[in-house]
Amino acid sequence: EVLIQAHIADAAMLVIATPDTLSVRKMAEIARTLNPGVEIVVRSHSEDESALLRSEGIGTIFNGEESLASGMASHVLQRFSR
Repeated sequence: EVLIQAHIADAAMLVIATPDTLSVRKMAEIARTLNPGVEIVVRSHSEDESALLRSEGIGTIFNGEESLASGMASHVLQRFSR
């Protein structure tokens, strides 16, 4: 219901940040049924969940821990490369 109320049929992108993998799958399935061209971006909550969602081709997956580690490493390298 929420996806329909949000006009997913006309949306360019759906961003999903819920920690419930089953809900992510269901939202992606409904979104693709109503709008096959919609881009789906998901914030995952673990490496295992990221791997599972990537293997299922749900969309572009971002893992909080991976993003945080990457950002911190980039900051450290930038700071000491001056």
